[in-house]
Amino acid sequence: MANTTPRVLHARAYRDTGKWWTIEIPELTQPGPNGSTIVAVGGAVTVKSIASEARDLAAVWLDVDPDEIDVQVTVEVPDEVRQMWDDGVVAEAEARAAVQRAAALRRRAVHQLREQGYTQDAVAAAFKISHQRAQQLAAKDLTPGVQAELSALDSVR
Repeated sequence: MANTTPRVLHARAYRDTGKWWTIEIPELTQPGPNGSTIVAVGGAVTVKSIASEARDLAAVWLDVDPDEIDVQVTVEVPDEVRQMWDDGVVAEAEARAAVQRAAALRRRAVHQLREQGYTQDAVAAAFKISHQRAQQLAAKDLTPGVQAELSALDSVR
């Protein structure tokens, strides 16, 4: 038996009225009456069954064994919900960048005080942090990237 690569198809699934999911495989079509095009459409009761139902739909449509088909499914949601998700992804990335910037600024503040002769205890007292935290911040090197970012911030002020 020859080992063949399964045919890859793309399907979209979306919530229909009620509990059903509608599955469409736009690559699988046939001519319909009056010049229309019929697209392979099926359904699934649960989101977990969408992939297997899509594969079975494609296999029946093409009259092949389901193992010869690989259907990649995209679950679609309303545009406004997708936009909300995407906005959340952007906000999270911005927040992570802000946290990294805050950490770099704190490291730099500790480094500057240490360069000015402050003891770690004095740094800890000035910033209301523990001696151990002051030691951690002082021990972290300011990477060239962090130094460049902080220099750019200095030039803005």
